[in-house]
Amino acid sequence: MKKWLIRILIVLLILIFVVPFLIPMPVLGVDPATLADSNGRFITVNGLETYVRESGSPDGLPVVLLHGWGASTFSWRDTIPALAEAGYRVIAFDRPPYGLSAKTGDSLPYSTAAQADLTVALLDQLGIDQAVFVGHSMGGGVVAQIGVNYPERVLGLAFVSAAVQIDGDQGESVTPIPPLIGTLLDFAPINRWARILIRTFVTPSAFGELQRSAYYDPTSVTPEMLDGYATPLKVENWDAALLDQVVGRGQGGAGLTPEQISAIGVPTAIMWGENDTWVPIARGERLRELLPDAAWLTYAETGHLPMEEHPDDFNRDLIAFIDQRVRQNES
Repeated sequence: MKKWLIRILIVLLILIFVVPFLIPMPVLGVDPATLADSNGRFITVNGLETYVRESGSPDGLPVVLLHGWGASTFSWRDTIPALAEAGYRVIAFDRPPYGLSAKTGDSLPYSTAAQADLTVALLDQLGIDQAVFVGHSMGGGVVAQIGVNYPERVLGLAFVSAAVQIDGDQGESVTPIPPLIGTLLDFAPINRWARILIRTFVTPSAFGELQRSAYYDPTSVTPEMLDGYATPLKVENWDAALLDQVVGRGQGGAGLTPEQISAIGVPTAIMWGENDTWVPIARGERLRELLPDAAWLTYAETGHLPMEEHPDDFNRDLIAFIDQRVRQNES
């Protein structure tokens, strides 16, 4: 082998195996407790510290709010007070590993089925037997899973721009990360390089630009909103958690079959922004085909976040659905 090839190989080996350990990697972020709201608390669920916000009457009908990928209870900041004022017991929580909840641990629930299990375990700890579940984006996939796996715990379901994976539907399958990528990232030098890249490029500014694309009118997004969504980037070990999410250790899993979704027998609502580019309204129309009795509520000039872009209309519709469809079904 020519000497120049050997030299290049040596340099590459040094870059891959030595250089990442020469770059300082201090603990990044702060204790999540320092970022908690005054009405929030941490409880241990399935061994994971989980951040929970509760509002409203303890005796009210429970309504559980599940946020989407990379989000937190911040997504429900306009919905929580409206539901509480209407007399409901409102529970919103950061689904681990998102928000202020646990970022590391072998039992982190990446699949929708595991997220459903954790949600029900959370309700068990809160002493709640049944609830209305409202899921946004990926949280919508979780509430669908709860409806299928735990029908006895469900009083009603609301799908909000919901990323429900339906087996056999074009574009619905989750493309897994190739196993080789996961294997490489388990190798310490490669894992360290990946974390260095995440720390370098996943900045509040870059995160903000991504967040703006979820709204129909990006100019309506305020600095306070961007700061609220970027809060998880301030929590210690956020970079390790993000890396695990991207690799998808166990994430996704099998979708639900059309038959499973059609068999959901509780009152349902499907709520969608007509201009959603993240989870197009066609996905909502597919759910509507499978759940023809569902309340169909759409919002013009609205992107992926109807509960934020038109909070008054969204809250009115959600409360009306619970009052008129769920309560009537109970009686």
